[in-house]
Amino acid sequence: MRITIKNWIRILSIVIGCSLSLFLLQGCVDSDKVGDNLYTFKGNTVGSYLEKDSVDFREFWKAVKRAGLNDLLKSYSIYTCFAPNDTAMHNFYKDKGVSSLSELSDSTVRYMVYSQLIPDKIYLSSDLVEGALSYTNMNSRYLAVGFKAQDTTVNIIINTTSTVLKKDLKVENGVIHMTNRVITPSTLGIPKLMENDNRVSLFLKALIATGLSDSLQVTIDNSYIPEIKPPGIYTGEICRSPKLRKIGYTIFAESNDVYLTAGIDTTNLQGLIDYAKSVYDPIYPEDAGVIDVTNRRNSLNRFVAYHLIDKSISYDNFFYKCNMAPGTRLFEFMETFCPNTMFEVSNESSGGVIINRDSPRGVVGVTVLPVVLGHEQNTVGGYYYLIDKPLVYNQQVKTMLLNTRIRMDAASLHPELMNNGIRFEKGNNINGVTGNDKFYKFKSGYLKNVKFISPDTRLYYLQGQQSNGGWVNYQADEMMAEGTFDFILRLPPVPAGTYEVRFGYTANGNRGILQFYLDDDNGNLQPRGIPLNMKIGAKDPNIGWVADTETQDLGVEMDKMLRNRGYMKGGTTYLNNTSPARSFSDAMRRIVCTETWTHDGPHYLRFKNVSTNLSDQFMIDYFELVPTNVYNNPNGEPEDRL
Repeated sequence: MRITIKNWIRILSIVIGCSLSLFLLQGCVDSDKVGDNLYTFKGNTVGSYLEKDSVDFREFWKAVKRAGLNDLLKSYSIYTCFAPNDTAMHNFYKDKGVSSLSELSDSTVRYMVYSQLIPDKIYLSSDLVEGALSYTNMNSRYLAVGFKAQDTTVNIIINTTSTVLKKDLKVENGVIHMTNRVITPSTLGIPKLMENDNRVSLFLKALIATGLSDSLQVTIDNSYIPEIKPPGIYTGEICRSPKLRKIGYTIFAESNDVYLTAGIDTTNLQGLIDYAKSVYDPIYPEDAGVIDVTNRRNSLNRFVAYHLIDKSISYDNFFYKCNMAPGTRLFEFMETFCPNTMFEVSNESSGGVIINRDSPRGVVGVTVLPVVLGHEQNTVGGYYYLIDKPLVYNQQVKTMLLNTRIRMDAASLHPELMNNGIRFEKGNNINGVTGNDKFYKFKSGYLKNVKFISPDTRLYYLQGQQSNGGWVNYQADEMMAEGTFDFILRLPPVPAGTYEVRFGYTANGNRGILQFYLDDDNGNLQPRGIPLNMKIGAKDPNIGWVADTETQDLGVEMDKMLRNRGYMKGGTTYLNNTSPARSFSDAMRRIVCTETWTHDGPHYLRFKNVSTNLSDQFMIDYFELVPTNVYNNPNGEPEDRL
């Protein structure tokens, strides 16, 4: 359950019965009374309200003017403003070692003011849920919301330290929430930010010693230039080009206490070096003699690198919930900085974030811990999280992966979509951002895991919409290619083994015909199967789809027949309106091929348009790399329908 202020209020109302007079006692904050208290100031804008309120916002209004936003905030664009009161501003000056606004540089003032403003979105207190907000502030940073119960009040906390004192000051062009502390998102690199957290001092020492901290310094591609008026999917339409190409990271770090519990000496780095050798030397015996900790084949280097990914992920955005069936186990597979490795994150029944849980074999997994109020774990380069056990890539993890259907939404393969707020722009609201003009078009080179062979390749991201509007997609969204496209997609690394490679899509008359190529064991891209005609629905006699309810065995023999023809039905975990996608004939999986790879590593799919109609669309929903133990279980059990 996502925590909202209403949930907190409901909890408190059960525990505490109090009269209105209690809220008038000293120490209770007026705006955080139990109940809804909305203030309406007709005729005022964010700017004019701040200007007129000389009691609370004199200093902040001076900063707004200094930043050159006074006229903008009086316009009829919309904003959510977390406005620090004068006491908060004076404390900010003190923290900066000055006594007044005039002593701060223009850039410092501008960054501070931009940090308090979220454009294009009005967040009333009733809209706030625990976790990162889906819209960024004017510095393109996400703000995090928390709640803290105090006596008969529920305090709203922004970025763990700034408390909302008065909420929902509604004005013509938005809303103002008065805060007791200036919101100051860190601009440090993640390793520098971690220096302030004594809980992770040993991990940080290893991060620096291995040189992996240097891999986390670049946070933006300054060479990127957005495309001007990029052509949309349909003739004459204009869509969007990403404004920036930000680069982000997430670190999962053990605390010193976790190391002690695991029997690791925390007095110096040698204890962690010895532990890493005990884990990684058996997996990579050929590298056991590599003692240089900066070498990527060294055991300590592998240990630290397995804790790093190249996606900036807020705690509540590990899983994409749009168009997923209620109660479905959510999961993502993420490549790490440790060469040729990945891990699975899942929510399980706990509702938290678990890494590498393997329930069939009794492996509990590693829990990612939420950020504790008062600790800043988010900066311009991403996030770091504490975990409750040592995180390692060992034979146990390889066994889990070799017995797991590795399903990956097409959008999840691209870190840029997370790092630039593209994939989570609509949050988990399937009715959120959508529409042809809101789609994103990517220039060649924007997505690091895609290589355009044909310069006429046009590649898009579509956020998705309600299934009853015709979108029956895993996790709602999709990628799409048009033109004489020809491109190569890099898939994350998997352990050596035999895999069935599958492609998930939805057929319709707008689709095209394409040829798949896949790398063989020597790394050569080879054509696989006959071209896929995505115009043909599964009820076509050449495929032969029949609904489960129209068979005597609820589709068991139908599944076998479809597999013999190179197809599978869609899964039950995503939806066709409110029914499982499996019940929709045009939600399908094409079995591309079966391939044996004798080495751990990434793999490559090439997609080449062979349609004669260049307006045909190549829709890309998801991929599956399925180990032989799953699709050809040695116990004879059929693969599940999820």
